[in-house]
Amino acid sequence: MYKEKTQPLTMLMNIFLLVLLSLAVSAAPAQGEESCLQCHGDKASNLQSSVHSFLSCTSCHTNIQGFPHPEGAALTKKEVVAACSSCHKGEIAESYAESYHGKAVKLGSTKAATCANCHGSHNILGPDDPKSLVSAANTPKTCAGCHDKASPGFSQGETHFKLASTGSGAPMYYTAKFFVWLTIITITLLIIHIEMQLYHNLRSVLGARKKGGDNLG
Repeated sequence: MYKEKTQPLTMLMNIFLLVLLSLAVSAAPAQGEESCLQCHGDKASNLQSSVHSFLSCTSCHTNIQGFPHPEGAALTKKEVVAACSSCHKGEIAESYAESYHGKAVKLGSTKAATCANCHGSHNILGPDDPKSLVSAANTPKTCAGCHDKASPGFSQGETHFKLASTGSGAPMYYTAKFFVWLTIITITLLIIHIEMQLYHNLRSVLGARKKGGDNLG
């Protein structure tokens, strides 16, 4: 009888302990975060108020293997793109890879913008947030970090569009197709022109030789 009476109480205590444990785990820093906070407390604060608050430092900084780590261990531009693309797959990653910035970074540019240059690194906020670097009001200022005299029109352009025959990327898709075919046709006509010129020159040389031979005869 006593056991039956205490069983519900025991279950309630177990549930209470599980709730406390889950809260403690969610509130505690991720493994290794304590070491990061010793030096990078300001960045951690920005991260906690960003849309990436659920991530740990090493979720992005995968190149950090120990503590203390050497100076100059910041991610390279290619590593930044790889880190972001590991989560933001699909059209977002593909559209960046097809953009001028993406192609320039892939070719080794140290000046072209990565995801972090536009969206921020630790202080990333959604585009609808007025404090976001990519909000409509802040986009011109963000772009001006690389592009001098960036006009308000920078914020009106479509971003992360995929080059396709339909959708927001259609104008750029057909523009790219036009220039591809224009280049092919131009080079083809140039080759034909050169061949015709060579043929004309060859006939002129052969004709001159034949005429010279007839005169000698």
